[in-house]
Amino acid sequence: MIMTVLIDYRLCNGCPGRLEARCEEICPGDLFKRENGQAFLREPAACWDCCACVKACPRAALSITLPFQISVAQHRLIARLKKSHIVWKLIDRSGNSVASYNIRNRSRPMPAKK
Repeated sequence: MIMTVLIDYRLCNGCPGRLEARCEEICPGDLFKRENGQAFLREPAACWDCCACVKACPRAALSITLPFQISVAQHRLIARLKKSHIVWKLIDRSGNSVASYNIRNRSRPMPAKK
């Protein structure tokens, strides 16, 4: 199994009101596009596994699967961007949270919701 981005279509809303979805805008490989109002990863095998899209998704609809060499249990990582840090959650195959990690965010804080 290769590392790749997974999209939870129950959560993805395609970032309405924006010219591009956040994942489209930030992906260095230009691999995302919107299709039927949701994000779509055109070439999963071309993904660089940089996790920029996972961190940028405001709805935590994107996750990255960990390859067998890293996680025998095939866990996945999701991220939630907070004002001063990123919360990474390790999720097992059944969708249960295994661990959570807070990493200080070096980028500028997200603007407050209006």
